[in-house]
Amino acid sequence: MSVDLSFSRDGQHFNVRSAAIIRHRNHILCTTADELDFWFLPGGRPKRGETSVAALKREFREELDADIDAQTPHIVAESFFDLDGQHYHELAFYYVADRPPQVNFVTDEDCHHLIEDGRRYRYRWIELSHNTLTEIDLQPRALHSHFIDLPPQPLHIVFDG
Repeated sequence: MSVDLSFSRDGQHFNVRSAAIIRHRNHILCTTADELDFWFLPGGRPKRGETSVAALKREFREELDADIDAQTPHIVAESFFDLDGQHYHELAFYYVADRPPQVNFVTDEDCHHLIEDGRRYRYRWIELSHNTLTEIDLQPRALHSHFIDLPPQPLHIVFDG
């Protein structure tokens, strides 16, 4: 059995995550779970011994039945935040990828649903504007401007909150 690159101890949680920045027609693909009040970019956790890009490709096949072409991370973000009474330290690799043809482009409604481990996930194309991203609470907020205007070269960013 493979193990996620994630562990918790004494209310502290360390997490490694791979996610895709998929932009199409001035929208970005986002996901949420029914019990969450925020959105995030699709992806997931690498397994022990798995590269971040291999994990991202695996997650897209498992969750969206889609293949993506991602090569190297465009943004590496280290973030510190609190969620559900735990303090998180997350190391996230964000890859730019084109919209997979298997992922429908529709606006104002979900384009995909998934139930995994008893949790219902929704996927939606969200307009790429500061106002919209703030209204729907896309996390992490510190990366909004980088999602709208991709940095010209790879970026490493550290933020707290």
